[in-house]
Amino acid sequence: MGDFLKKLVSIILITVLFISCFCVSGNAAFNSLLETEADIMLLVNTDSETVIFDKNADKKSAPASLTKIVTCMLVLENCEDLSATVTCERRHLDDLYKQGAATAGIRTGETLTIEQLLYCLMVPSAADAANILACHVAGDFESFVTMMNDFVKGLGCENTHFINPHGLDGDGSAYTTANDLYKITKYALTNPTFKKITSTTRYDIPPTNMYEQTRYLHNTNKMMNSAYKDYYNSAISGVKTGTTDLAGHCVISTASKNGYNYMLIVMNAPQYDIDNDGVEENVAFTDSKKIYEWAFKNIELTKITNTTDVVTVVDVEYNWKVDHLRLLPAKEMSALVPTGTQAGSLVIRPIESETPKTVKAPIKKGDVIGKAEVLYGEDVVATVDLVAAESLDRSIILWIVGIFKTIFSSTIFKILFAIFMVLVIIYILLIIRKKRIKAKRRKIKMVKG
Repeated sequence: MGDFLKKLVSIILITVLFISCFCVSGNAAFNSLLETEADIMLLVNTDSETVIFDKNADKKSAPASLTKIVTCMLVLENCEDLSATVTCERRHLDDLYKQGAATAGIRTGETLTIEQLLYCLMVPSAADAANILACHVAGDFESFVTMMNDFVKGLGCENTHFINPHGLDGDGSAYTTANDLYKITKYALTNPTFKKITSTTRYDIPPTNMYEQTRYLHNTNKMMNSAYKDYYNSAISGVKTGTTDLAGHCVISTASKNGYNYMLIVMNAPQYDIDNDGVEENVAFTDSKKIYEWAFKNIELTKITNTTDVVTVVDVEYNWKVDHLRLLPAKEMSALVPTGTQAGSLVIRPIESETPKTVKAPIKKGDVIGKAEVLYGEDVVATVDLVAAESLDRSIILWIVGIFKTIFSSTIFKILFAIFMVLVIIYILLIIRKKRIKAKRRKIKMVKG
């Protein structure tokens, strides 16, 4: 039975170690190295899911036209034939122009394909296309909004709520976060059609039953347009822009350079004349360009842990030979850190709440003992399991002594010992009293005799 238990414990420990090797997480956020003006920003390296920059990523804010990402995905997932046609109705256009919504100029009675409407939706950010598509998919706006909210909940978004398919402020009750938008957009980009549409800089709609001329639609993401030198970067693509009074200026984009891929979410950015040239700049774009260029220049994949590095030592009980056990990183790790980072720039610090100060033998080399975090300055780059550097046998004598020590130092033992001592004292007092009574009786007998 003893051998069986030992084997079972060994199997469990090996399983835990195996799993932990695949559960090392990266969480760099070099916020202190870059200044930005937008209220909310999230830059993620999509290759490793590493957060490079995080500014109020869990703060709720109005979504503006970033809403249309969800609208687009619901259409793609519910319409098999994108060549099917849809006709615009008056209800699709009601109040849009009063709200100053961006549109593709679609007219009541005009017929377009679903594909054309999707390009209208995502390239010039047309609210009229959003309404037409929503009613085509769900029959009415309310039902479509329910679908939208169910869709994002299915993606694990707990801080997102939509009130319409286009993102106009409405009653102000719509909200989302950068972290939720990352989940939504990451999923959307797995759809090839979505990716193709959102990376399109210009889309042409040929004459229709309501237009004799071709319409030329331009992407609202000016970072993709070389004509806008203040914003343009050839590495940037897609995904969606948005602007309302409540949301400020927003943009979600992706970029690829030097073998690294990123997604950047910017929300609630201002607009003003940054360089005093008489023209107001969209800070969502200027901040995006700034942070991308910083990442391209300064972030690289670097080895941050070696399995031979001693991170810390802990006390050992029940072993004759050693009093301390060395803890090493469970595996070699690499992480995205600023260019030129040397070993001295990185610090591996045990996480006190997850690393014991004392361990008890027996211990096998490689057993997971604790956890550490890797820091670059004040920024946490990654976390890693700490494992035993050597195997240590248990001394039966020390183990037995330890058991007795544990017993003797326990509260229950102290209480029982106190009760025992009280009983002993009472017993002694009773014996003394009994002897005194006997002595007193003898003395009385002697006097009477």
